[in-house]
Amino acid sequence: MVKKYELVLLIDPQVGDNQIETTIQGYKQRLEDANAEVLHVDHWGLRKLAYTSAAMQGRQQAFYALYQFSGPPELIKPLEVAMKLDEAVLRHLFISVDGEFLRVPQLAPENVYIYNPPERPRERRGPRRDRDDERGEGRSDGPPGRPNDSGGDSAAPAAPAAAPVAAEPAAAAVSEGAGDNGEE
Repeated sequence: MVKKYELVLLIDPQVGDNQIETTIQGYKQRLEDANAEVLHVDHWGLRKLAYTSAAMQGRQQAFYALYQFSGPPELIKPLEVAMKLDEAVLRHLFISVDGEFLRVPQLAPENVYIYNPPERPRERRGPRRDRDDERGEGRSDGPPGRPNDSGGDSAAPAAPAAAPVAAEPAAAAVSEGAGDNGEE
């Protein structure tokens, strides 16, 4: 039974350019020796890794190669063993493909940002307190809709008015407590 596969290899860039090409051609030859039909080999080149780990020897870049081939499933296990023992291979991934292979004619360079989400209409956004304030420049830091107290025209500021109100119930509780003991 023949299945379709893709193999992605991450090759250590410190092995040198000659060794990278030798590694890519060597695995192509191994696939062909195992009765696989290699349809395409893509050299993606040197790419930045998304993460690094101790297993990847702290590398931040790797050469990528993509193999598209069809062959028997029994060839996967010996190739995985060989790739785990090969010091030039940092990572490998076999993918079983259903249907046709996807072909990407050319990868975009790393410094090109491909996804550009559409701009949302401005009227759907709500007002921002730091930018779209309707109260003007001299606003207070209080709740919205409260008049600006920094003008000095008001008779009593809001903060001192709240303090006597909070103190009165405490004084009433003390006088009631004195009445319960029988002392007046």
